[in-house]
Amino acid sequence: MRPFVLFIAAAGALAGCGTDPTTGSTLVEGQAVDYAGSRPVGGALVQVNQKGAGGGYGAVGDPVAADGQGRFSFHFEATGTSGYVLTATAPPGYFTGYQLAPALTAGRKNTGLVVPMYAPAWLRLQFVDTLPKSRVVIDIGGYKGSGDVLYYPRDTVLIRPIEANFKSGLLWSVNDQGKETATRIYVTPRSLDTLTVRIPF
Repeated sequence: MRPFVLFIAAAGALAGCGTDPTTGSTLVEGQAVDYAGSRPVGGALVQVNQKGAGGGYGAVGDPVAADGQGRFSFHFEATGTSGYVLTATAPPGYFTGYQLAPALTAGRKNTGLVVPMYAPAWLRLQFVDTLPKSRVVIDIGGYKGSGDVLYYPRDTVLIRPIEANFKSGLLWSVNDQGKETATRIYVTPRSLDTLTVRIPF
């Protein structure tokens, strides 16, 4: 009976002296790629984030630069056991949405990771004041940001960012002295491309 008690006591002492295997040094290794085409995104800045108790994510440490093929390998010290994800950004507007961000297992080797990044594109919104000339107010949205309101524009061009390779609905309304007309179109711009949309009024 006594050897059994000693064995249990020794096992308990070892467990108490050990460190939690899900915290501490954590290896992060993989590649940043374009979400649509899986092409490497060279020079991406890779960032570890941890989910906070109240929601949202906070950066853990400094971002790490990937090489010319989007590859990265580094360690970070995990102080918690869960909630870690990996995101990346790169010029001229690549970014990882949190819904795409791969999860990390703290205190373990995380290898073969793929960090997908949404590619940017741009809209060239070309407002054309056709005959007969009129004073109107135009409200437009459907791209990044809160949209635009143009008061009494003439021929005007706006350049606005939009996510590439996704179908997006552009909606604009033209208010002509209280009479309002609305138009919706759908666009799917390609990565790093600029798509022109002509808006006559």
